Amino acid sequence: MVLAPRDATAQVGGQYKVGDRVAANFGTGYLDSVIVRIDPRNAYPYRVHPFGFEDTMDSSFAASDLKPYGSVPTKPVPGATNDPKFLALQGKKPFQPTKVYPGAYECWTLSGGGAASLQPAMQLNFTILDDRRYRDVAGTTGSYRFDPATATLVFQGGTLNRQRARYEQIANPPTAAQPPKVTLLVSGDSCDRRMR
Repeated sequence: MVLAPRDATAQVGGQYKVGDRVAANFGTGYLDSVIVRIDPRNAYPYRVHPFGFEDTMDSSFAASDLKPYGSVPTKPVPGATNDPKFLALQGKKPFQPTKVYPGAYECWTLSGGGAASLQPAMQLNFTILDDRRYRDVAGTTGSYRFDPATATLVFQGGTLNRQRARYEQIANPPTAAQPPKVTLLVSGDSCDRRMR
């Protein structure tokens, strides 16, 4: 999808187009967003993506529920300006990491007794030592392979032996608000690089 590299304003009759930048109320206030799809047969035809969030937050709205960008205050969202859809709106490409950012990663799990809350998974914590080696929490050194084209990691040896993971790094250099993240593909457990 190619987004128009401009801030959009409402069209005549409150109609918007794909690529228009809008303010959408997601229940906790207006968020800076973009129209990503339109289904005229739907009562809520405008599919909207809020900048700084995963695509799973995309929601459908009626034209009357949207405001032209800049007409109302929007809540600040960490990482919004590095959102791939926001960058596309600016005519820019998102950062594409070619290697895994070194340092200590702290891991979290969603499987805390069935509760949908993050629980520490300290037994999974690890440190990226260089472009090929990592050390697990027990001090064992293992190796990993990183494929920049698919942003996937495969660990060998140590606690994470044979684990496949997805690597995300939105900004370069990363910040405390946007740390690099490793998500284990089978369990869904995630590990953030500690940024101070």
